[in-house]
Amino acid sequence: MNWGKELRAFRQRTGLKQEAAAHLLGVSQAYVSRLENSTASPSTQLETKLERLLQEPEHRPLFEHFRTTISHSPHLISMLAEIDGKVHVDTVSEALRDHGAPFHLLTPGEVLESKNSDVIEILDAFLDLGAFSGRIASMQVTWTYDYEGEPVSHWRTTEIPVRDDAGRWYLHGAHVQITAEEKQQLLKDWGGPIKVRTFADDEADDAPSAANDTAAA
Repeated sequence: MNWGKELRAFRQRTGLKQEAAAHLLGVSQAYVSRLENSTASPSTQLETKLERLLQEPEHRPLFEHFRTTISHSPHLISMLAEIDGKVHVDTVSEALRDHGAPFHLLTPGEVLESKNSDVIEILDAFLDLGAFSGRIASMQVTWTYDYEGEPVSHWRTTEIPVRDDAGRWYLHGAHVQITAEEKQQLLKDWGGPIKVRTFADDEADDAPSAANDTAAA
């Protein structure tokens, strides 16, 4: 096994700094750097520590456990990330992939691309609205999966921004299949395919109404 490559991939996936990895392994940060650059080879004892770090649950950051719950969820769930201005697939539940098209080809780490105009518009909106920078509380979208120009299925997806241990933002998406009539109603109710909820909306909901203030007085 290429331990340096595996360790770098693990750190990138979890947001673990080289200094933190060095502390867990009992080596210096400089040694971790050499290991990842393939200029150092681990001893048998260090290989055991690396294996534990990469595989045993207690050594995973909290967000890595969160990814695992998504992967094994019986629900239709995905998580997206923004990398270099493009939306990437981060995690996909087994149930979502097993559901079939259009989710069966989703591969973690790949850029999320589509020929469907609905999806292209929504992905652009994710970036324009700052969904990957913590600027919104939640977002609901409705879209259609087309195959060769013909609608196959209609969806309502709720996207919730979540942050990992390193402070990076992701979109946790829950997908529900709906009818064409339900999609049209959502488009009418929302005035378009996207409904954004801001933190100001949440604060307004939490604030007591004027009627309640008067009653309390």
